[in-house]
Amino acid sequence: MDSSFLKIGSLLLVGLLAPGALAAETTREEQVRAELERQLRDMVPESPSEVQVLFAGFKPEDGYRLVETDFLLDGEPLAVPSLEELNAPGVHRLANLKVEPGEHTLVSRVTYTNGSWSLFSETNGFLWKITASVGFQTQRGLRVVVKASPAVVPNAPDPRLKLKLTHAVTAEMIQPLKDEPTVATAPPPVKPSPVDAGAPVKVVQPTPAPDAGVKPTTTVVSVTPPVERTPVAPSRLRLEVTSKKPTKATAFVRGNGEPLKLTLATAKGRKPQDVPLSAGAYTVDLIADGFLAQTRQVELNAGAEASLAFALVPAPKAAKAAKVQEGRIELPEPLSFDEKKPVPTKTALAGLDLAVDLLVRDPKARLRIEGHTDSKEVPEPARQSLSDARARAVADMLIRAGVAPSRVEAVGLGDRSPKAPNLIPRGRELNRRVELVLLRP
Repeated sequence: MDSSFLKIGSLLLVGLLAPGALAAETTREEQVRAELERQLRDMVPESPSEVQVLFAGFKPEDGYRLVETDFLLDGEPLAVPSLEELNAPGVHRLANLKVEPGEHTLVSRVTYTNGSWSLFSETNGFLWKITASVGFQTQRGLRVVVKASPAVVPNAPDPRLKLKLTHAVTAEMIQPLKDEPTVATAPPPVKPSPVDAGAPVKVVQPTPAPDAGVKPTTTVVSVTPPVERTPVAPSRLRLEVTSKKPTKATAFVRGNGEPLKLTLATAKGRKPQDVPLSAGAYTVDLIADGFLAQTRQVELNAGAEASLAFALVPAPKAAKAAKVQEGRIELPEPLSFDEKKPVPTKTALAGLDLAVDLLVRDPKARLRIEGHTDSKEVPEPARQSLSDARARAVADMLIRAGVAPSRVEAVGLGDRSPKAPNLIPRGRELNRRVELVLLRP
């Protein structure tokens, strides 16, 4: 009877020990997993958060043409490619910026019109001004990609609602895991054997001596170290400045990060200056004493090179310089138009360089371009469309001259704001015009 009592006690002891042993085993597995998670976190480099803004517009065959854009990230305008580039098929990168982790907002404003102008079209001269915004959150080590895309609304009850703008937000890691794999083991330390790059590495976690009646186990977890990658070469911007006589100019490169200030010389035989930059969109302003200031927009792809050439133009004398009066830019030669024509006369085009000069020297200013007609050159229903076309034509010329599209807006006023009486030819000639309104924050 004593012997039976001992056997029963032994079975009870084993039954009590087994659950405790299994619980300990589960705890050891959790410890290994926690250690591996810590190693993976250590392998991810500490990187700032980034935001990449993309734009995918309509195809030419869709019948819509982009005439104005304005993209604001947290209230700050983005320097974007020209309208000509954005009207081309495909996805266009507007910006790639380093930002602080946290909440951010992108506001996108685009204006579309009919791709082909026709007096018989129902929406002839109609402008679709679309605004959309999206909020998102950034984290260190991640790049948030925001893509803005216009779309047609089928069976829209109102022509003004025929187009809409949407945003798609995705996230990706900025950098791959570090190339140096770290294998940590619990004591006693186990020296890992050499492995090839990319081959799995086994981490063996030995268990302490178990209690009696419990079979010892070993937990094996595989970790694959990352394959070594070749670093991407930095992008380069080549700047060249020419003039009839040797002089010095100052270039301001604005884009990713802090503005870069460079001094460029125009001495004979001087080679262009190479500027290493990260990939992204940049604005380059050039200022030189005695010359008109100029600006350019450039997009740098990763590891690629781009060139910008500036030919300095002497500034006019004070009598022929542009002036700002009551918030409007007064050019020596007003931007006048022939009857029914949407493009300024050739004699007036030279004054646009003076407007560019003012915008470069006042980098926070924006420009509103107001188009006008007289009361007789076209029938009344077409005057609004013609004034819109005149304002857009001047805006496109300024953008081709290098001004960022976000700094220019165009609006037509028809014949509602005459400058002179329309009763005589001279008065109507003065009313066929475009005015430049300087907008300051």
